[in-house]
Amino acid sequence: MLTAVIATISVAQSLLPAKWYGPVSATFNVEFDGNPYDPAENDVRVKFLPSKGEAIERLAYFDGHGAWKATLVAPIAGKYQATLYRNGRKSSEPAEEGVIEALEPLKEGFIHPDTAAKNRFRRDTGQPYYPLGFDLGWQNANFLPMTEQIAKMGKNGVNWTRIWSTSWDGRNPWWPQGDDFSPTNQLWVPALDKWQTLEDACDSNRVNFQFVLFNHGSFSSKVNPNWPDHPWNAKKGGFLKDAADFFTDAEAKRRTKMWLRYAVARYGASPHLMSWELFNEVEWVDARYANRWGDISAWHKEMAEYLRSIDPYHHMVTTSSAMDQPALWAAMDYVQPHTYPSSVLAAIYGADLPKDKPGFFGEFGSGDGAGDPHKVVRDGMYGAMLANQAGTGMFWYWDAVENSNLYPDFATAAKIVEASGLADHPTARKLDLAISTAGSADLTFAPGGGWEATKRTRLALPQEAGPAFVSGISSYLQGTNHRDMFPQPLSLTFTAPKPGRLRLTTTGTSKGGAALKITINGKVEVNENFPPASEDGPGRTFEAPYPAGPVTVEIANDGPDWVRVGSVTITGAGAQASAMGLGESDWLLLRFLRADGVSQPVTASVAGISLSDGDYDVTTFDVASGAEKTERKAVKGFKLVDWPISGPDQVLVFKRR
Repeated sequence: MLTAVIATISVAQSLLPAKWYGPVSATFNVEFDGNPYDPAENDVRVKFLPSKGEAIERLAYFDGHGAWKATLVAPIAGKYQATLYRNGRKSSEPAEEGVIEALEPLKEGFIHPDTAAKNRFRRDTGQPYYPLGFDLGWQNANFLPMTEQIAKMGKNGVNWTRIWSTSWDGRNPWWPQGDDFSPTNQLWVPALDKWQTLEDACDSNRVNFQFVLFNHGSFSSKVNPNWPDHPWNAKKGGFLKDAADFFTDAEAKRRTKMWLRYAVARYGASPHLMSWELFNEVEWVDARYANRWGDISAWHKEMAEYLRSIDPYHHMVTTSSAMDQPALWAAMDYVQPHTYPSSVLAAIYGADLPKDKPGFFGEFGSGDGAGDPHKVVRDGMYGAMLANQAGTGMFWYWDAVENSNLYPDFATAAKIVEASGLADHPTARKLDLAISTAGSADLTFAPGGGWEATKRTRLALPQEAGPAFVSGISSYLQGTNHRDMFPQPLSLTFTAPKPGRLRLTTTGTSKGGAALKITINGKVEVNENFPPASEDGPGRTFEAPYPAGPVTVEIANDGPDWVRVGSVTITGAGAQASAMGLGESDWLLLRFLRADGVSQPVTASVAGISLSDGDYDVTTFDVASGAEKTERKAVKGFKLVDWPISGPDQVLVFKRR
């Protein structure tokens, strides 16, 4: 039985075959009475019988064009005789192909959590897999076709993307577009065919993808609300009176499982299908606002178990959501938060992801959509690498990748992952570094938190201006409405060698009203009131002088609602560059960033690095240009002194020979 085969394969990664052969398909030109997508009416399977040994069973799917098909990736090379079964009974219809030959080995196996390293993935054929890429949610109108962008991904080292089952571009099989005559109880064939086209493109270009089965808007009347137009909405003639009931309604679950079963049968044989993502940002569905997290988590557990019971290749199962629901994540193979903060670098590098399973950010972007897109993308990728997460952060704005030609940034990052062997260093640790430069520069930091309770309200500068410290500060400086989320003013202390200026940049204020106050050494320097308005206000910049000597700054909001902080700058208080590192005794990954406003090459000395003596290959990457240079260096009593930083963004790799 199929369940027996799955149970054997799913027990542990170590029991999976070292090689796979195929994929090969069997086609049966036959149609059956009843709903071809409902296994209660048509439970159709194919048994592939080898010349020796037991038959291998696979789910079959109706292609919508008059034929039933099943695809096999076999654990043993050979010739197979395919036989069709409907509802447990053998069909007399022969396979169009006659004997099926599964002789070609897969170049890459299926991806699973690494059983030896909790923060890594590994293919069942043995190769480590470190995801790097950007999202490709849907087809934008008048934009590059998704298949062409996938091809560009493959040419630029991108090995991951994430695609939604969206209604507005015709890829939601339960939501026909411009087809009023499609049966409402059946999957929509054009959507299924579009998915096949995209999977074929991912296979051709060796781009692994997360298959997003549902998105929050479909069952939300509040956040990106598509529910008012959903065909399952009772007001549109459907069967659901309330979007929040999606997670408990028996008919909704039945239809969900129809879609999951079809997806496994038709698309599950691809080794480039990294995982089934049950939901995009499920924290925004109506059920969450109805305080029904228990129902949401139970649904995830049920659907994950169902997928695992029918998927013979044991693709991973995940979802995307905020990290504050442990029960939701318990049934998932890896975690997948999203972030849109003022500082992408701080948010991703400083994230406290679970230690018991892999995790990486499936979406990121700047909080206000502004900033140099090259820097934003690099911060998301290198911040994750230097935090030793299971993959890079994944940039959300695929249109910006094309319009701003960000492909070289991904190509360079892919070269660095390969050259460093990062995937093979799961136990490398963040380094606590101190950097010094000959001159000084403005010290600028940005909060790494989004709409969340701030984890800290005090910073001792310049030591605590780095991403590890500011990651816990919410971008939203809350007022009295949410004082529990930001209970104290943001306090900054430092010693200034000479007078200077403090600059606070905001990226918006709530339409509910706010009152910003900046106090320096007890004197109010900025006191700005933002009265309630019909819409949120724009960002602004505020400046105030500070004296030489000890300085204490307090930034407070005494109004009712939030001020969103973009950045804080203290003139002349920082080094000309910053450094972040990840290392082991014989391996080092290091990133230098020149400070804003520093345009000339600088030299830096860094404390906090320890490398064992020996010969090393040292590769320097100019991240902006992609240029690289490798030198052999003998290390004895290692010290990084007067290292030249010629570009604005530089990555070093030390690998012992």
